[in-house]
Amino acid sequence: MAKLNDCPKFDPKKNDYYTKKEMWENISHLVPKDKKIYEMCLLNSKSKSLEYWREMGYDIIGDNTWDCLTFKPIEYDMVITNPPFETKIKQKILKKLVEIDKPFIIILNCMNIYSKYMRTIFGDKLKYLQQIIPESKIKFEIYDKEKDCMTKCKDPAFYACYLAYKMNIPNEDLWLKKPEPIKKEKVKKIKNKKK
Repeated sequence: MAKLNDCPKFDPKKNDYYTKKEMWENISHLVPKDKKIYEMCLLNSKSKSLEYWREMGYDIIGDNTWDCLTFKPIEYDMVITNPPFETKIKQKILKKLVEIDKPFIIILNCMNIYSKYMRTIFGDKLKYLQQIIPESKIKFEIYDKEKDCMTKCKDPAFYACYLAYKMNIPNEDLWLKKPEPIKKEKVKKIKNKKK
């Protein structure tokens, strides 16, 4: 079996794969509008996560100068974030999430769920974890320095999921469906008849 580290599409040391707005939209129905969200993993990033959540009408805090391992925001109800892929950094962030013990939804490579460190880090709190399965591959965007904007990156070589903690999501909502397209009402055109 090939290792993902050997795949030319995936660089395990690269940590600037950002979440597209549609990936956050896919779970927005699971996030209560009356909760203040902390976007935890923005340190030195170009992520547009804060902008995307605000556009959807959520109260969210975060900053690309805050180190989530040392910074303590004053007030928030839950965490939503896409942590770095690098294993040692990710493990520190997972430990921090267990320490703060607030509800969260994060994006992870599905294979992380099977790692020994997940059992070690969460221990008896594993019972609060739920895996939210997307309808298709989670795709990311990257920051294009030359164009100074986000651009689509190649499809990842791995599958990612959303991992929820203390969210008490009903089982029927753990398998996401593509959102229904908004139907446009047909408007009858009335031709002005000249008399």
